[in-house]
Amino acid sequence: MTRPALLVALACAFALGTVVSGSVRVGSAASLNLSSQNLTPYLTCVITATPSTTSAVTDATVDEANPTTNLAAATTLTVATKSGSNGRAYIKFSLSGCTPSIPSSATLRAATLRVYVSATQPGCQTIDVFPVASSWTEAGITWNNQPFGTTVNNPASGSRTASFDAGSGGCANNPGSYISGADVSADVAAFISGSATNYGWMLRNDSESATPPRTVTFSAKDLGTLSQAPQLIVTYVTTP
Repeated sequence: MTRPALLVALACAFALGTVVSGSVRVGSAASLNLSSQNLTPYLTCVITATPSTTSAVTDATVDEANPTTNLAAATTLTVATKSGSNGRAYIKFSLSGCTPSIPSSATLRAATLRVYVSATQPGCQTIDVFPVASSWTEAGITWNNQPFGTTVNNPASGSRTASFDAGSGGCANNPGSYISGADVSADVAAFISGSATNYGWMLRNDSESATPPRTVTFSAKDLGTLSQAPQLIVTYVTTP
């Protein structure tokens, strides 16, 4: 056997088994120990804001022009930039809505916030997503008592978890579709591990009190339309 041919034969032997004392021990697929315990499947939980009475999801708009009015019963969530009339949207998903429950030891792979764009105005608007740091209630939140306070353009954009563009024309997220780009994995991982408390998120125009004024609306849970309901999609693995 020539040297090249011998090398090829040895390579094939190593691929099938092991060489022991100059002989080849060949393995077969039947001898491989494949156990299902070594396979870790991904698990996915989808929390959907339906029916409109669900407590697993809470959402509301706060409006600077109506600073003491609770707007939680509205069928849309409004994010607006206009001097004296900025609007922000608050939304929270209870992870207890996942069945089976997600253990604190779970490893998060991805978490995506999905809201349905119902209407926009011309031009792309950047919407920022911020984790909320204190409690709020759906039936009680207003512009004046919102967790982030009433200061315009607070918090700074640099503290956002995610952002996405929305608008008509060439924007990534047009009316009549769910948004893409709202990756909230870091926040949800902290919620699962217990290193942060889940108070949900606030959606805000990246530049409030801007000119010209612009508004983006999303379908709220009170719309009661399953195909447009706010969603949180969580993908994770658990330790065997």
